[in-house]
Amino acid sequence: MKKAFTKEELIEILNHLEPKIKSVLRNTHFQEREDLEQEIKLKIIESYKKVSELDAPNFEEFLLEYLKKQI
Repeated sequence: MKKAFTKEELIEILNHLEPKIKSVLRNTHFQEREDLEQEIKLKIIESYKKVSELDAPNFEEFLLEYLKKQI
């Protein structure tokens, strides 16, 4: 069973990604950087929530189902 990240863990992930986000933002107009940074971080969180809610099997579960179908 997969474990969802806590709020603190999500903040830590965003902090880890911040240097990359800021380097990409250098390609945008100075006045738009702060808003765009917030939007990027929001999209990362929204994407994580969507993916974490998926009920997809892990590799072992997938392999077990595949092998059952082969018999």
